Amino acid sequence: MTANKCVQFQVHLSYDETEATTWSIADSDHIVSQLERELYGITVDEQMRFKKKLSIRLIKFEAWWPEIGIQELWKSIEQHGI
Repeated sequence: MTANKCVQFQVHLSYDETEATTWSIADSDHIVSQLERELYGITVDEQMRFKKKLSIRLIKFEAWWPEIGIQELWKSIEQHGI
């Protein structure tokens, strides 16, 4: 690699680092959503339906926690961790 190519590479790398660190959470979320559609070959509507179903199931699962004593277990784990 010539000295000129090395400098060009460093300039591009620096630019890319700056670009990546200025992303907002919305930018990151958009990229994740786009990657999901590309990787799984799904439409936006299918993706939205999946996220809605997942949210409902998570709410139901978290509502089930008191029945199985998860909160007490979590408090115990936290105390040991501290």
